[in-house]
Amino acid sequence: MSEVQESKQPSPRKTRLSAGDRREQLLDVLVQVIRSEGYEQVTMARLAQAAGVNPSLLMHHFGSKENLMLTLVNVSLQRYGQLFRELPGSGDARLRLVQMLAVYFGLRWMNTLAAPEVFAIMSLARRHEEVRLAVARMYRRYHRVLTQELRFQQEQGCVRIADAAASAQVLMALTEGAHYFSDQLQPQISEAPGAYGLRMVEHALLLLGAGPLTQAERAGLNDFTVTEMNGGSYAAE
Repeated sequence: MSEVQESKQPSPRKTRLSAGDRREQLLDVLVQVIRSEGYEQVTMARLAQAAGVNPSLLMHHFGSKENLMLTLVNVSLQRYGQLFRELPGSGDARLRLVQMLAVYFGLRWMNTLAAPEVFAIMSLARRHEEVRLAVARMYRRYHRVLTQELRFQQEQGCVRIADAAASAQVLMALTEGAHYFSDQLQPQISEAPGAYGLRMVEHALLLLGAGPLTQAERAGLNDFTVTEMNGGSYAAE
C-alpha cells in the first residue's frame, strides 16, 4: 500500500518593512506604552517586547531611549508645522481669526501629542539638552506665528488688545492649559465630542475682545466633530 505524502504548504512570507515604516511602527509603540503604562516604564527592552522585535533593532534605528524620545519630539514638531501651514494666510480677517483658534483648540492639535507624551517630553527636556532645544524651538515658532496673526488682526480692527506679543503668550497659556486638562475635565462634562474645544474658541474670542462666535461661524467649525485621532502615525518625514 503506497503512502500518500501530504504536500507541505509554503509558509507565508513576512512582509519586510522599509526603514521609514519600521521607525513609524516603533514610534507608535512608544506612544502606546507611554499612554498605557507611563514614561517610567519605557525601556528599550519593554518597547522591543511590545513591538515584537529584537532590542537590537531599536538600537539600530535610534541608539538610545533618549534619541527615541528626541525623534518623537521632532516628528511632532513636523506635525505642528503642518497645522501651522494650514492656517489661512489671506482672506477675511475675522474668518482667519476663527479658523486659527479652531486649529489651536481642535482635536488634531490636541492629539498630535496627548498629555502623557507632553509630560514625558517636558520631564526629559530638563536633563536632555537636545530635547530642551527642540521644545524651545517649537514654542518660539508657536509664539511667532500667533504674534504675527494678532498684529494683523489689530491692524484690521478685529481684536482689542494692547500688545500682540503679550496677548500671544496669554493665548498660548490658554491653549496649552486646555490641552493638558482636557482629559481631566471632559469626562465630567456631558456634551458632544469636541464641544470642549468649541467653548475654548468662544472664550478666546472674548479674551481678545473680538466679540462672540456667531451661529454661522459655529456651524462652519467642523474640526470639533472628529472623535478619533486624525493625525496618522509618527513616521519621520
